[in-house]
Amino acid sequence: MGAIRENWRIAALVVIVLASTFALFGPIGTGTTVQTELVTLSEDENTVSVSESTFFLENTTLETTNESTNEIVASDAEIEIDGDVSNVTDTSAVVTNGTIDVTGGSVVSPKNTSAITATNNSIAVSGEATLRTDNSSVELSVERQQDGGLTNLQYGLDLSGGTRIRAPITGLHVTDLDIGDQPQLASNLSDDLGVDEIDVQVRPRDGVVEVYDGDVGKSEFASALQSAGVDVQASDVQAGVTGQTRETVVNTLQGRIDQTGLSGGSVTTAGDGLVVVEVPNTRPEQVREIVTDRGVVRIVAEVREGGANTTTNTTVITGEDIAGTDPISQEGSEWRTPVTLTESGAEKFQNRMNGVGFTTGNGPANCDRSGGQGSSRPGSYCLLTTLNGEIVSSNSLAPEFGTSLNDGTWAEGTRDFFMTSQTSEQAQDIKLSLDVGSLPTTLNLSQGAQYDLSYIEPSYAQNFKPLSLATGLLAWFAVAGMIFWRYREIRVALPMLFTAIAEVYILLGFAAISGLALDLSHIAGLIAVIGTGVDDLVIMADEILQEGDVATGRVFQSRFRKAFWVIGAAAATTIIAMSPLTILSVGDLFGFAVITIVGVLVGVLITRPAYGDILRNLVLSKDQR
Repeated sequence: MGAIRENWRIAALVVIVLASTFALFGPIGTGTTVQTELVTLSEDENTVSVSESTFFLENTTLETTNESTNEIVASDAEIEIDGDVSNVTDTSAVVTNGTIDVTGGSVVSPKNTSAITATNNSIAVSGEATLRTDNSSVELSVERQQDGGLTNLQYGLDLSGGTRIRAPITGLHVTDLDIGDQPQLASNLSDDLGVDEIDVQVRPRDGVVEVYDGDVGKSEFASALQSAGVDVQASDVQAGVTGQTRETVVNTLQGRIDQTGLSGGSVTTAGDGLVVVEVPNTRPEQVREIVTDRGVVRIVAEVREGGANTTTNTTVITGEDIAGTDPISQEGSEWRTPVTLTESGAEKFQNRMNGVGFTTGNGPANCDRSGGQGSSRPGSYCLLTTLNGEIVSSNSLAPEFGTSLNDGTWAEGTRDFFMTSQTSEQAQDIKLSLDVGSLPTTLNLSQGAQYDLSYIEPSYAQNFKPLSLATGLLAWFAVAGMIFWRYREIRVALPMLFTAIAEVYILLGFAAISGLALDLSHIAGLIAVIGTGVDDLVIMADEILQEGDVATGRVFQSRFRKAFWVIGAAAATTIIAMSPLTILSVGDLFGFAVITIVGVLVGVLITRPAYGDILRNLVLSKDQR
């Protein structure tokens, strides 16, 4: 116990290295990952051999073959399959636990589907197969299942491939306004501008008004504000959105990427109000959909009185009224998303439903959007579930539900009900939008916008991994050569080099446990840490060993403190110099700065003191200590 107490810094280093080993190789990884590549098939090269892959089919004729006996052909068809395919005719098929819908084409099933299955507009191949096109040029998205490797490290765009989008945010805003008491300002502006009220944001306390429609110009926006009695000129209108809205967009997009299981994805801001979205192993069209889908979920009460030809729509539930959701489920042909309302949301829903006449008389169980012909009851009362303004389902109000709303007891109870949709994809989108929140606005990827979209092929990005490893090893061997040349004493140089390696190893463990996606900027930071770390260890060794013999433990401690003061001052300078890079929008320099700062902290708090104990044991006998 005395030896451990005396060398507790070395013991701490060993414990942290073991913890890093668990973080790197323990059961906390993501297992297999999916890599996506875009493959073009044409008359010159119309086949591709794949294994453990998924093909996405859209409006083309494709044929997969497995040992020349199994094939699935899609001719301008939409395929939705969940289960094994059998008994195929020209327009339908019998499946296990699922259906096939064919539009404008046909589906030909393989004789043996053990290796080829189809799910949600895609064909998945679990064994080896060949994909072929006939008389067409097709660009395919091919997902290849790939093992996560020996470690739990995640890799960013530079090392794994994927999509990067750098774009402005759609919107205009005006600040420092004297809005006064105008509770209907947002509604009036939306009417004047011809946009949805959700596209107008008014914050009277901050004196801010924003509009999120790309078709609205500065002059038009200023004119609408002037008509509402606000003193503003067109020159006061600024492009983009406020910092608060931009932060909301960034946080929502990051949550959406995390919720969809796209590991390693990041959303950051850049100069001039730009947002940078990076998602490894993901096709451009997937990322484009993420950043342009606002995810606005509403329930609208649609009322058509008996004998009337027009309807009135009242929004009774928005995403802000939802307290939480439960896993989706299927009930017959419908998909359900269970939700729970907040207390205020439940009160608002109950009052509005009673106010529009849904809960009494002809309201309950009376949804007839066809016009009422043949209906035994007059009028129509439908609850419409909408996603981004599109109706995904329409339902009547259950009589017992109407009774509890009418007598006021529902809002005091569990406040639970479910939203319906026609497909599982819609149900998942509704749940995701409610869990993460809707975007106040989207990234501007319109034709005239100034944005960058880049895609790095995974096969190309994979080449950087061995090159990065080779660069790191080369740096370490170069440093090792200089150390051995300087000291010419293995007992001093070897612990120094292994301490430096332990520092990098701990940083890799930190990256694994924090889910940091390593890019080339992080690799540059690791190499910098090797250099600065060894530099500090050289300062320690020189201060202790080059000023004469170390006769007692007191002399050693005096020299160690002197060296450590220099190292601590250098570390503080480095942290101060790098800190702005972690705050400012500087792109790839952020990763370099983070690794450098964490590496400096690890060195000052863990590895440098441990190396001091190692040197003490080397230069002092037990009696001298």
